[in-house]
Amino acid sequence: MDGEQRFRQGDVVVHPRRPEWGEGVVNQAKSVTHDGRLAQRLVVEFANRGRVTLNTAVAPLAAKENAQTMSRSTMTNTTTTWGAGSSGGGWLAELERGSHENELWRLPEQVGDPFLSDVARLKATLELYRFSTEPRSLIDWAVAQTGLNDPLSKYTRHELELGFEGFARNREQHLRELVRNLKRQGQTPLIDQTRRETRYRGAKIALDKAMKA
Repeated sequence: MDGEQRFRQGDVVVHPRRPEWGEGVVNQAKSVTHDGRLAQRLVVEFANRGRVTLNTAVAPLAAKENAQTMSRSTMTNTTTTWGAGSSGGGWLAELERGSHENELWRLPEQVGDPFLSDVARLKATLELYRFSTEPRSLIDWAVAQTGLNDPLSKYTRHELELGFEGFARNREQHLRELVRNLKRQGQTPLIDQTRRETRYRGAKIALDKAMKA
C-alpha cells in the first residue's frame, strides 16, 4: 500500500460512496493482498449502518479530517445516534460503552464480507431469517448475537425484543442492498435460484419484497 493511506484501530473514517452511513470508527485493521496489491481488511462501526467489513482495494475509505481532535459534542451534533432510546453522548459514546443496541442490532460479519461473492452474502443473509420473535427462536438469536449461554442474565426479554426489531431492520436493509446490486449485475436468475433453495418462508417473503423495491 505504498503511497496509500493506512488505517489503524480507532481511526474515524467515512465511505465516499456511502455518505448515508455517516462516520465510522475502525475496530479492526488487517493487511491483506488483493489482486497482487497490498490492501487492508477493516471492520468499521458506522453511525448509521453498524458494523461493516471492508476491503480497501475495492471500497476506498477516507479519514475524517481532524477526527482525532474533534470533541465528542461536535461528533454528537453531526451524526445520528444508534437508535431511539439511546442515552446521551451520541453514537460514539454508545460505541465506546459497548451499548446493548450495538451488540444486538449488528449483523454477522459474513453477510458483508467483501471476500465473498454477492450470491454467497445473499445466502448468508437469508439464513438469518431462521430467527424470529417466537420465544425459543428469540433466545437462539440472542445466544448467537451475544455469545452468552443465557442472554437473559444480561438482558430482559423486553430488551431482547426491542433489540431484535433493530436487527430485523438491518437485516431487511442489507437484503435490499444485496438484491439491488445483483439485479444491477444482471444476476436475477441467481436470485431466483437462491430463493428456491432457501428453507425459510420468512426469507422467501423478504426476498420477494426486496425484488419489488
